[in-house]
Amino acid sequence: MTMAIDQKSSRKPRQLTGRMVLYRLIAFFGVIAAMNAVMIYIALDTFPGLEVDSSYKVSQRYNKEIANAKAQAALNWNVDAAIERNGDGSAHIRVLAEDKTGAVITGESVTVKLHRPAITAADQDLILSERSAGEYVANLSNLGAGHWNVVVEIADPSDKSFPIFRSKNKIFFAE
Repeated sequence: MTMAIDQKSSRKPRQLTGRMVLYRLIAFFGVIAAMNAVMIYIALDTFPGLEVDSSYKVSQRYNKEIANAKAQAALNWNVDAAIERNGDGSAHIRVLAEDKTGAVITGESVTVKLHRPAITAADQDLILSERSAGEYVANLSNLGAGHWNVVVEIADPSDKSFPIFRSKNKIFFAE
C-alpha cells in the first residue's frame, strides 16, 4: 500500500521586503544600544571614576606634593612593609622603619590604606601601633582576596597634614 504525500503547502513563502529589513535592523541595533545603556549605568553606579571629590583643591597642593617627594628622597629612609594574609581572611601588617644611618624611626604616626582598584566598599584605613622601636603593627579580621592598592604613610603625630614618607604599591592576594 502506498500513500501519497502532498508536498505543496497552502502557505506562501514570506517575501523579504525593504520594510522588513528596516524593522530587523532597528530591532538589532536597538537591543545593542539598550544593553550598552544598561552596562554603562551599572559601571557608573558601582565605580563613578572619581579619585578625589575636588580636583581643583587637589591641584592647589601639587607643588607641596612635589616638595614633599623631594624631601622624602633626601631623607633616604628604609621602610619595609609586609602584609601576611591567612587562609581565613585575617591579615597581619608590619612596617619596619629606619633612617639613612640605620637607626630605627620611632614615635611617628604610621597609617596603611588598603583600597580596591575598582570599588570603594571594602577600603580600609588602618593606624598602626608601635610594638617595639621602629616596628609598627596592625591586625585585620577580614582582608578579601584579589587586587589591592596599598599606601603606607609615616607622619609627624603633631602635623599629619602631609606625611614625611609615602609609598604606594599594588598587591594581589590569592584565594
